[in-house]
Amino acid sequence: MNYATDISAGRSPGLLTRGFVALLLTQSSFAFGFSTFFLLPKFLATKLDATAAQIGQVMGVFGVSAVVLILLVGVWVDRTRRRRFMTAGSLLMALSSLGFLWVESVGPLIFALRILQGCAFALMFIAASTLVTDQAPPERLGRALGLFGVATLSMHAIAPAIVERTAESNGWGPVFMLAGASCLIACVLSRFVPENRVSPGAEDEVPGLGTALRRQGVLRMALIVALVGNAFGTMFTFHQPFALELGIEHVRGFFVSYAVAALLVRMFLGGLADRTGRRRVSSLSLVLYGVVVLWMTQLTPGLLEWIGVAFGFAHGLLYPALNAIAVEGAGEHERGKVMAIYNASFNVGFAGGITLLGALAERVGYPPIFVLAGAGCFLALILLVTGAGSPARSR
Repeated sequence: MNYATDISAGRSPGLLTRGFVALLLTQSSFAFGFSTFFLLPKFLATKLDATAAQIGQVMGVFGVSAVVLILLVGVWVDRTRRRRFMTAGSLLMALSSLGFLWVESVGPLIFALRILQGCAFALMFIAASTLVTDQAPPERLGRALGLFGVATLSMHAIAPAIVERTAESNGWGPVFMLAGASCLIACVLSRFVPENRVSPGAEDEVPGLGTALRRQGVLRMALIVALVGNAFGTMFTFHQPFALELGIEHVRGFFVSYAVAALLVRMFLGGLADRTGRRRVSSLSLVLYGVVVLWMTQLTPGLLEWIGVAFGFAHGLLYPALNAIAVEGAGEHERGKVMAIYNASFNVGFAGGITLLGALAERVGYPPIFVLAGAGCFLALILLVTGAGSPARSR
């Protein structure tokens, strides 16, 4: 059953259909395996004695490979069945996760595995998030994207908490095996996700990627999202070696507090952007985002979890609101490409930012790179409030 059926029957469009729940379960299982590698910087620093520059390179190459394939998947996913990309992405993530069992140094193998993981993420995430827009009623799109985020964010808390304890007790081998097993489960679950959309026929006009890029405001939104991705990547990657440098041994508290806060926002304020205005919510969230990133420069023992709470609140509000702005108005056979541009932009910022900032941190330390990432958030705010469709421009 989908929302069109509900409307024809005179009912209010439903969101938690059987197909949507299957999609959420698949995403949760994949997200557990994916979130396991949030602690990869700690593995690199403690197990492989990696430098800040090497950590930035290993984490950044994931985003580079994801960007390339995201754009391709965005085109493919509008032309064929979307579910098959979820299955392929889950399987590839499982195999690449298990490949870390043979990693013993920062060398070609770990870079190759991270490239494969970037490809797996692109296949899975673009297909899954586009299926969300297919199944959700238009007036509940922000809510649907928020619930999709809940499926991911819950694993952002659970996986690092389990992983850090497992690594301390049994080493990193069981961690990578657990990640592989979770993604294999996602591969199986993906076969139960229905597709309510009919693949376009030869007579249907399917816009190209260039057409999507020329839509009003798309390039400006891409730059905004890239700046957000830079801030997100900086926080998630470099708080770990920074905390270890300050004598903070356990970093899982950041992920748990971040994810719990973001989850609460998605569950109780998930429809706020739809009710009060997506640009208004995005603007306020960007202010908080920048402030929290700057707050990381003041990190001391006992403060990491509170920074995680504030960052989770900001990201929980911002990401689905920006996503809804990006995809609103896109046609049925254009959504995949718009979602691809959105996610590719985030990963460009993520990969480029942490690669360059990792090299900079090696020279000047960690606090200055958080200042730069925070400043990027305020630049994104300026771009948002001065863009077409913003309240300021409307007045």
